[in-house]
Amino acid sequence: MTAGAAGPRLTLELAVAPEAAGRLLRHPALVERRLSRARSAAATVTVHDTADGALAEAGLALLVEPRGRGAVQRLVRILPDAATPVEPARPPALVAETRIAGAPDPAVLAGLLPGAPDAPLRPIAAAAGRRHTLRLAGDLDVVLFAGVLRGGTAERPFARLWISAPEARTAEALALAVALAADLPVAVPATALAEEACALARGTPARPLWRGPPDLAGAATVEDGARRAIGQLALALVGAAPVAAEGSDPEGVHQMRVAIRRLRTALTVFRAAIGCPATAALKDRLGELARRLGPARDWDVLIAGTLAEVAVAFPEAPALARLRRAAAKARAAAYAEVRAALEAPAFRLLALELAATAAAPPWREAADAEAQSLRSAPLEAFAATALARRYRRLMRAGAGFAGLDIPALHALRIEAKRLRYAGELLGGLFGRKRRRRFQKAVARLQDALGHLNDTAVAAGLMQALGGRGGSTWAAGVVEGWVAARAAPAREDAARAWHRLAERAPFWQA
Repeated sequence: MTAGAAGPRLTLELAVAPEAAGRLLRHPALVERRLSRARSAAATVTVHDTADGALAEAGLALLVEPRGRGAVQRLVRILPDAATPVEPARPPALVAETRIAGAPDPAVLAGLLPGAPDAPLRPIAAAAGRRHTLRLAGDLDVVLFAGVLRGGTAERPFARLWISAPEARTAEALALAVALAADLPVAVPATALAEEACALARGTPARPLWRGPPDLAGAATVEDGARRAIGQLALALVGAAPVAAEGSDPEGVHQMRVAIRRLRTALTVFRAAIGCPATAALKDRLGELARRLGPARDWDVLIAGTLAEVAVAFPEAPALARLRRAAAKARAAAYAEVRAALEAPAFRLLALELAATAAAPPWREAADAEAQSLRSAPLEAFAATALARRYRRLMRAGAGFAGLDIPALHALRIEAKRLRYAGELLGGLFGRKRRRRFQKAVARLQDALGHLNDTAVAAGLMQALGGRGGSTWAAGVVEGWVAARAAPAREDAARAWHRLAERAPFWQA
């Protein structure tokens, strides 16, 4: 949030596909509201760091932009830290801003940043192009910065969009972003622009703004926890999307599916406080995206796991080689579906609506006094109650474990998965050592029970291949291999169940 003459303002930052930058300012959503023609000026922002990249290593970037006879120097956070909550579609947090007459001086940093490097600073990357500024009705400002990122000898085009509005008009700014994203490749950025420039200079992939489970340790109230979880996990989702769309690394789809599960868990766990039609719709859309990603993940697991193992056991079997080739083609078709889903406007809009939910919670519009009171309640007490509820469900599902049939074991696995994701969501509020041990015990139970389901999954994939698989013998070998591996799973699950039942829940004092 920035402050202006009329009070606090909210600024959204969005990534724009460079080839669409020329069309963006002509979009009807902007043309219909503009108060004057767009002003355009050349702009260059240089990123400075030490030779060993000390600032980037600390998640910071020093940006220098000429201004008048001097320059403006801004120290911004390009990766979050414990004191800086990360929010999707928002500019990097400003640590400090000063005017300088010449080149950046490391001594200036010493007064701004504890432990600042005292080594000489040098330019390592730059963003150069044109900055277009447009004033809109409703006190909205739009800035489009498009040009070329340069780092060392490498360069590539870029475009970023900023929409600024008074805090009271946050909904209008978000609606404008949605209108643009519906027609153009305008999306929630997965990385800070300065990080992209630094990565170009390093010759490494840009580090995403967020990955992994949410960190709610700094959240005081239930609503603050819900907003942080949704915002951080939205960034984890968009951060994994480019890898998933590229398709060569199975980790991309896997991490997207994990982010979706965590998001759906958050929407469920916090439902009593934030439940409303908008959050229910978000949960449904996340489920639909997970279903679109599912086949690609199934083929990844089969090819990298079972088929690789079978190939080692039967290296000279032509039928199995044909089966592997057919599976590779099926995987390629599944990834084509993944790319289509991630390049469609629906995915951009989903990410934007997750960002909007964190920035301007839709549940506040509901006149529910009980939910409103719960939103302001302390988060830790709420978390302990929510975890205890899921734990009781798991214990009930596993009662009489030795006599459970396959459907009951499947239901137990689902309850274990739900408790595991709830523990990831809320576990940061409690002691780390006990939490890790408990979560590992839940994961072992879930994994052991999952092996019981592998046979059905393998059979479904073999059926999906049909005649392309080479022979019924090859399919039978694969299904038999999986069944043999799953045979001891019930005993493993029994051991995991008893170990978990003996372990005290980490949220209990």
